[in-house]
Amino acid sequence: MVSSDSSVKKSLIKFFRDTFSDLSACEVVDVKESYRLPSSKVKVNITDHPFQLNLFPDAKTLHLYPERTLDESEESTGPSSFVLFDPDSYYNNRVSGFFRLKDQDEIILGGKDSQQRAFLNISKNTPARKLRIVNDAGELIFKSLVNSPQSCIAPLLKDKKVNQLFNWRQKKLGRIRKIFGGPISLLPPEEALTLIRDVNLILEDEALRPKDTQGRPGGVIHLPDDSTVIMLGDLHAKPDNLLTMLSHNSYLEALEEGTATLLLLGDAVHPEGDVALDEMESSMLMMDLILKLKVRFPRQVFYLRGNHDSFSEEIAKGGIPQGLLWEQELINSRGNEYRDEMARLYNQLPYLVYSKHFVSCHAAAPTTSIELDNLINIMQQPKLINELINNRLQRPNRPAGYTKGDVKRLKKCLGVNQSAPFIVGHTPLSNDDTIWENVDDIKNHHILYSSDTQWVGVMAQIGDKIYPFRYPVEKVSNTINSTSD
Repeated sequence: MVSSDSSVKKSLIKFFRDTFSDLSACEVVDVKESYRLPSSKVKVNITDHPFQLNLFPDAKTLHLYPERTLDESEESTGPSSFVLFDPDSYYNNRVSGFFRLKDQDEIILGGKDSQQRAFLNISKNTPARKLRIVNDAGELIFKSLVNSPQSCIAPLLKDKKVNQLFNWRQKKLGRIRKIFGGPISLLPPEEALTLIRDVNLILEDEALRPKDTQGRPGGVIHLPDDSTVIMLGDLHAKPDNLLTMLSHNSYLEALEEGTATLLLLGDAVHPEGDVALDEMESSMLMMDLILKLKVRFPRQVFYLRGNHDSFSEEIAKGGIPQGLLWEQELINSRGNEYRDEMARLYNQLPYLVYSKHFVSCHAAAPTTSIELDNLINIMQQPKLINELINNRLQRPNRPAGYTKGDVKRLKKCLGVNQSAPFIVGHTPLSNDDTIWENVDDIKNHHILYSSDTQWVGVMAQIGDKIYPFRYPVEKVSNTINSTSD
């Protein structure tokens, strides 16, 4: 999402461009074939064709594409941003990384940047400052920072390559539609009841959850260390945010191949923002989609309980009693049996998930000393439940909130390295973003909130590290529904 001071930033950029235009002067080149980049700056317009980059001497090939939406009718007259990725890894059914270049963004490619090595597979032997790329109002400025050997760019002219990224995403929509059994729409009451009963049967003996003293799946999910985790924060009745995520990267392919785990951090229901807060059909659709995913991937899709996953009269927003309205909508639309199954589902949900790579829950680290056994037997710990799903960071007006020390103690309790990230949802810090990193100066403490109207935030694991990614929200449901079975 554009930040609140974006208009001021744009005005300043225009002022400096107009005043010091000679400072950004560079040769404009029309690249029709392979072109060796000089040490002087050159400007290239790649609206018509994506480009291939070769970072000699290791001949590493990268692709640079204008970022397009799946709904071409909403395409702007020209690209405002570009995506840079390694085609060898991006299309290979494993979660991989990319870099986005928005207007006035720049990147300096080189072999010393660990994130570039993880995302783009650039060799360590590549010079630390090999090539600079700047997005200047939709035109790209390239400058080789190494005289010999210089990098090379070439347009991708074949139809298969020109539209490869767009077509790759487009093809996923058919598979997404198949998972959900047809168009993206509310299920009929009987089908919805059968679905939620099937999920409750799965939850009765859910995978990767140590049993509590009653023989039930406990409150903790312990993921295998070799599973790649993909996380979404609070979705708050925005189905297209979930569908947007599934249509990007290789998230869907990794789920299908069994190499990844999708973790939803709770609060999928109850709309928020500049919408009708008492509208509950979108919440029903949101849960239908999540339950379909759970049935399709029972060992790979996990939903943590959040504070809005409740019928409580205390769940209210803007004076609207969303918890009570949610319960009444389910009864009115799908009957008392469905309402009872949803309550049963809520009571069976886990509260915390971890592996050696991360720790995550909906809202907060416990503020008291606990053992793993307390988390497993959380149904006997109502105070602990309340902390994990309701508490927030400590503030002067919230002295009972959690602190850096609480995060540290939780990791120690779970046997997780202190450098592993602790990721929660629940508490967006502003209205102009979807991911906040190192919050309150607590290193590796991140907040993920995936219900923004413009960007959907995702945290995804590549190798041993978890990285933030943002994707522009699209009306993916409309595009899916416009395709045939």
